[in-house]
Amino acid sequence: MNQRKPVVLVLHGPSGVGKDSVIDRLRARTGILRATSTTSRAPRDYETDGVHYHFVSKEAFERGIANGDFAEYALVYDQWKGLSRDEIEGPISRGEDVIIRTDVQGARTWRNLLDHAVFVFLMAEDREALRQRLIDRGTEDDEDLQARLDELESELADIPNNDHTVINRHGGLDEAVAEIEAIIEQERCNPQRPAPRLRH
Repeated sequence: MNQRKPVVLVLHGPSGVGKDSVIDRLRARTGILRATSTTSRAPRDYETDGVHYHFVSKEAFERGIANGDFAEYALVYDQWKGLSRDEIEGPISRGEDVIIRTDVQGARTWRNLLDHAVFVFLMAEDREALRQRLIDRGTEDDEDLQARLDELESELADIPNNDHTVINRHGGLDEAVAEIEAIIEQERCNPQRPAPRLRH
């Protein structure tokens, strides 16, 4: 019997592809942990501390930086945002799987920070399907929509750098989630893959 090892799964892909829907359904089905980022901005009305983000003061965040608590962090519009080491190293030490949701740029960063993580690129059926999802979402004006579509080609160019590509087809959420479940199980039992670890 193969020894089961924890998996750190980095899920990324273009805007509008359904990353949050996939993660929510995956968590409901498997209980996988989602690495929760920390931010120094105030919570919005619908946000819950510890669920959407860990909300801390700017001073507390900067103390965390000085203490080396964060695996990665950035100052965005004068607010800090980052992911603490505990969000990754805690589950690994307990033998639990954890999923990191990011964008393509974030995935490039994590490839330099994480050894033996599993990178999954989430994509729609094709470019036109993705474009239609962005339009249907109605959250971008014409200029923002075009910017996201222009960015798509550079995002798609990152596909070969991933371990797996999963297609989240319209109406096929459960199939995409089942495929990711199978990837996690396959990677946990893969004797060739060392346990994941953060670089120090």
